[in-house]
Amino acid sequence: MGRFPIFATTLLAIAVSASLGFGKEPAADGKDSPGMVLFKTKIEPVLKSHCYECHSKGADEIAVGLELDSPTGLMRGGDSGPVVIPHDPAKSLLIRMLRHDDDVSPMPPEEKLSSEVFTAFEEWVRLGAPDSRSDQGLTARDERYEAGRRHWSFQSPVGVDPPVVQQADWPRSVIDEFVLSTMESEGVKPVADASRRTLVRRIFFDLVGLPPSAELLEQFANDDSPEAIAKLIDHLLESPQFGERWGRHWLDVVRYAESSGMEFNFTYPHAWPYRDYVIDAFNQDKPYDVFVREQIAGDLMPVGESDTPEAVEARRIAVSILSFGPKRHNSRGTPFRMDVADDQIDTVFRATMGLTVACARCHDHKFDPIPTKDYYSLAGIFMSTEPLFGTIKQTYSNTPTDLLPIGPDAAAKHAAAEAHDKKIDEATKQVAAKKEALKKAGEAEKVAADTKAADTKADDAKAKAAAKLVADLQAEVTSLEAKLAELKKNRPARPQYAMTARDRDKPADIHVAIRGNLGDKGELAPRGFLSAVSMPDSPVIQAGHSGRLELAQWISSPDNPLTARVMVNRIWHHLFGSGLVPSVDNFGLIGKQPVHPELLDTLALQFIETDWSVKQMIRKIMLSRVYQLSSTRDAENMKLDPLNRLYWRSQPRRLEAEAIRDAILCVSGQLDLNRPEGSTVTALGDTLARGVATEKLQPPSNHRSVYLPIVRDYIPELFDLFDFPSPSLVSGSRSVTNVPAQSLYLRNSTFVAEQAKHASQRLLASPEASNDEQRVELALRWALARPVTDAERSAALALVKQIQELESDPKVRDVNAWAAWFQTLFTTAEFRYLVDVP
Repeated sequence: MGRFPIFATTLLAIAVSASLGFGKEPAADGKDSPGMVLFKTKIEPVLKSHCYECHSKGADEIAVGLELDSPTGLMRGGDSGPVVIPHDPAKSLLIRMLRHDDDVSPMPPEEKLSSEVFTAFEEWVRLGAPDSRSDQGLTARDERYEAGRRHWSFQSPVGVDPPVVQQADWPRSVIDEFVLSTMESEGVKPVADASRRTLVRRIFFDLVGLPPSAELLEQFANDDSPEAIAKLIDHLLESPQFGERWGRHWLDVVRYAESSGMEFNFTYPHAWPYRDYVIDAFNQDKPYDVFVREQIAGDLMPVGESDTPEAVEARRIAVSILSFGPKRHNSRGTPFRMDVADDQIDTVFRATMGLTVACARCHDHKFDPIPTKDYYSLAGIFMSTEPLFGTIKQTYSNTPTDLLPIGPDAAAKHAAAEAHDKKIDEATKQVAAKKEALKKAGEAEKVAADTKAADTKADDAKAKAAAKLVADLQAEVTSLEAKLAELKKNRPARPQYAMTARDRDKPADIHVAIRGNLGDKGELAPRGFLSAVSMPDSPVIQAGHSGRLELAQWISSPDNPLTARVMVNRIWHHLFGSGLVPSVDNFGLIGKQPVHPELLDTLALQFIETDWSVKQMIRKIMLSRVYQLSSTRDAENMKLDPLNRLYWRSQPRRLEAEAIRDAILCVSGQLDLNRPEGSTVTALGDTLARGVATEKLQPPSNHRSVYLPIVRDYIPELFDLFDFPSPSLVSGSRSVTNVPAQSLYLRNSTFVAEQAKHASQRLLASPEASNDEQRVELALRWALARPVTDAERSAALALVKQIQELESDPKVRDVNAWAAWFQTLFTTAEFRYLVDVP
C-alpha cells in the first residue's frame, strides 16, 4: 500500500501529460510553452471558478491571507506560507489541499476537483508553475501594508504653532491653548479652578502617592502666591517617594514579578534589584531614551570614562526586564527559548512603542503593518540573547541559568564562594566514598567474625585485620566529617545577585516558523527592525552581534515616531486618568485615535528637546490650567461631552491599591519610608510558590507598597480587591471597579482595624489636639485633607461617645472609640478618590 499509489499516480500523470502534449520542461517565460498553455487553458479557469471567491482582492475577506488572483499573491502564499513550490509538487501545500489530505484545509472545501484537473495542477507545478497573468497593481496584502504605514502613529511628530483661542486670558501654557481651542470648537467651556486644598491633595497623590501632612496642607492651602504650586511640585519631584510612585507605574508596564507564574510557579529570589533600579532611575530623572536603552541592552552599552562602577552595574541590572517574565520552566530547548523571546518582544514593543508586535508570530498582523517576517527578524535578536533568571535544576525546572553578582567586590565574593562550595562538594564526595568503604569493611568484619565463631580452630588473623580496617576507616570518616562541618561553618558570604541578560556565543538569524510551528520552516528572516517604521540612518546590526544594542538605539532614537509619543501619553494618562490616546498600550490601527493629536506631537517634541526629562514633562503638565481644574459637573458640558474626552474638568479618580494602603499607614503613623533590604522572596530561595505558606510569601510589612513581594498568583489581598493588574501582562492602564468586596474589606480587615488603632493612639498623643472637637478636626485633616463640617463633627462625637460607653475597660476605651472614627474615615469614598474638597 505504501508504494503502489505513488507509482500508479506517476503512471497516470505520464499518461495525461502525453495526452495534453506535455514534453520536456520549457523556459518558464515562454508564452507558448506547454506550461503557459496549461496555465491558461486548465489552471487559470479553475482558479477563477473555484478559488477567487475567497482568495482574491475582490473577496469580502481574503481567507487565510491567500490571494490567488495575481502572480505575486499566488507565489507568496498566505498565513501558512508559500502554497506552491515550483518544480516540487510533493512539497507544494496547494497540491495537498486540492487532494483533500487530512492534515490540511481542503480546496475547494465543498467538493473535490476531478483527477484530470488535479493531475494538471501537479504537472503545472512540476513545470515550474508559470503564470501568464501580470500583476495589476498591489495585492490586497500589500495595499493593507501600505495603508497601515500611513497610519498617524507611524508618521513623525510635526510641530505646529498653538491655535488662537477666543478666551485669550484663560490659558497659562501651550497645553491650555490646544485644549481650550478644541473645547471652543465643540461648544464646551472649562469649569472653575480647583480649590487650593483640592489641588494640594491631588498633587501629593499624583507625585508621591501619599496624603499631605496637616502642616504642609495648611502651608500651601493658605499660600495664594502664583509660585506656591510650582514650589510644591518641585519639592515633591525631588522627594525619594517620587521614584517609588512613578516607578510603580513602569513596573506595571513591564509586568514585573518575583516568580515565574504559569503551571509551575517558581520563585525569583533575585528580581528585586530591577525594582530598585527603576525607582532610582525616576528619582535621578534619568533621560528616558537612556532608560529605554539600558533595559534592552544595558549589558552591551559601551563604558564611558565618566561611568562609575555603580552606573555600569545598574545597566546590567536594567536588562532584567528580559528575564523576569512568565515562563514554563518544565519546557526546554528551542520551544522554551521561543516562548521567552515572544514574551520579550511583546513587552519591549508594547512598553516602548505601543505596538502589539507579538500578534505576528503565526501570521501577518491582522491590523498593523507588521509582517510575520518582521516578527522573526526581531525574534532572531532575542533568540540570540540569553536571559539570566537564575533558578536551580530541580523537578519541573529544566533550564537554570547564571546570575549577576552585584554590590561591592561582588565578582571576588562570588568567585570565593564558588571555590569554597567546590571544596564542600569534593569533601562531601570523599565522606560518601569513605562511608561506602566503611560499610563494606563492616560487612567483611562480620563475615570474618561469623567464620571464627563457627570454627574455633580457624585462624583469626583475617578477623583482626578486618576490625582494624573498620577502625581506621571510622577514624577517617570522623576526620573528614569534621573537616566538612568546618568548611560548611566557614562558608564565605556570598554577594547579592540580580537577573540580567547577555548575548549568546553564536548569534544567528532564524527562519520564519510557518503558522508559528517551529518544525515548519519558512524563509530566513535576517535580524532587523520593523519595516513599517522608516527612520534615517537606522543602525546596522554588526556580524557577531545579537542586534540588541542596535535595536535599543533604534527604539530610543529621536527619529522614532512612536517612542516619545507613547511615554508622553503614559505621563498624561497618570495625571488625568485617561491618555491623549486612550489605548495607552496600543498605538496601532485598532488603538484609539488621539483626542488632541497636535498637542500630543507638540509634547513629544518638547520631551525630546528637554533631554527626555520625565520630571520636566510632569511639571509642565501639572502647571497647566487644565490639570488644575475642579471636578465640578456642568450640565451643558455633560450633554456635549459626557465622557470628558476634552478635559473640561478634572476627572474624579480612584486611588490605586498601593496608594490606598500607603495612605492608611501614613494616617496611622506606621508607614516606614525606608527602603527595605532586598525582598522577602530572596530568603525563600528557588522553590515552587505553591509549597510556601502564604504568611511567608506575604509577611507583615509597614514599608511602602511598591516594596511588597509580587509573586504571580499570590498578590496581597488588598491588591487583588483594588484592581492590581496581572503581573504577567503589560498593563499601562489599570481597571477601576467599585464592588461591595472593597468596602467589606475596609470595614472588616484586620490590617485596617490595626491601623485605625494606631491612628487613634497617634491622635490621642498629638499636641495639636487637646479636646475631642479638635481631635475630630485633626483626624479628618489627616485622612481627607480638609476641614470638618458641623454635621460631621456632631456625628463623629456621637460615635466616639457611643463606643466609650460600650467599652468597660478604661485602658482601651478611648483608643477603641477614636479607632472607630478612623475606620469610618478609611471606608469613605472620599478617602480613596481624588475629588474636590473645600
